[in-house]
Amino acid sequence: MLFLDHYSSLAISYLAPLVKVAKNAKKGALMRFRKNGIKYEVYYFVGDSFFTFTWDYQGKHYCQRIGFVEEPSHLRGEVRFFVCSVTGRKCLKVYFGRKSIFTRYAVRHVYSYQHLSHSSRVFANARNPGRRNGKPKYGGKVTRYGRRIDRYRQKQAKINNYIICLFDRRKINVQKKV
Repeated sequence: MLFLDHYSSLAISYLAPLVKVAKNAKKGALMRFRKNGIKYEVYYFVGDSFFTFTWDYQGKHYCQRIGFVEEPSHLRGEVRFFVCSVTGRKCLKVYFGRKSIFTRYAVRHVYSYQHLSHSSRVFANARNPGRRNGKPKYGGKVTRYGRRIDRYRQKQAKINNYIICLFDRRKINVQKKV
């Protein structure tokens, strides 16, 4: 199974300056960047509806075209989308493999978080459950985000108490032995 969170990605908004420069030059433009130690070059020529990605990996040269579509925005201007070469669906990101560039629709678009059980998801964000998406309190009142963090911490405390009770029941010595 392919988990997308192990691959680096590129949003189409990153290529907006490339399109702007190419349209001002009335020819084309080139952009270079590096992902996972591999140097990529992206070419765009005015009038084309695709980006051409080129890169070298293990002595071989790779070249791939990824189409894009410009659609009018409901606010103003235009919005660009990558077009999946396999399914033809629009998306905002492409993912970089070693030998190919693909969209999430070309593969089973799965993140590793989706395969965790409900109880395991409690520990998935254990690194920093604090202020990630919002403020726990605003104007002295608890926000929705604050209630969610409180529920998260209550679940953790419940699981920790359960583990401690297991050790007490079995009379297992948890202290380090020297």
